Amino acid sequence: MRKLLVLILSLFMMVLSFATTIKGKVIKVADGDTITILEENGDKTRVRFYGIDAPEKKQEYGIKSLDVLKKLIDKKEVEIDVKDKDQYGRIVGVVYYNGMNVNLHMLETGNVWWYKQYSKHNVEFGIAEEKAKLEKLGLWKESNPTPPWVFRKNQKKK
Repeated sequence: MRKLLVLILSLFMMVLSFATTIKGKVIKVADGDTITILEENGDKTRVRFYGIDAPEKKQEYGIKSLDVLKKLIDKKEVEIDVKDKDQYGRIVGVVYYNGMNVNLHMLETGNVWWYKQYSKHNVEFGIAEEKAKLEKLGLWKESNPTPPWVFRKNQKKK
């Protein structure tokens, strides 16, 4: 019984350790889904937005996506609900500005794709993307925009 209690407590503490929030000022917007923040402790942290994928800068609509995100949060204080770390060492998380879910906002306005591969259970993101498609918002004004993961794959072949 004691071992079971220790195991349950250990698992609970592990789950709590992943539920991290960081705060900071946006000091760089790299593209429509990646920013750098200056944390309150002075650390510079690169953040990749969870569950979304923006067009690459060299891709059609890439600069527009970047500009939309810049106007929204550049030089602003944000809060990140940390989900993970990616293979490049970036924090992966949901970004909030004044209580608004920026990841969701970028989907709702048609400036990014829902990155289903990494957030397939996020129904809210799927609904937001479908609504933006139906309303032909942002990149969905085009009849058949190329998803960034396809664009990147095609660039590697060249």
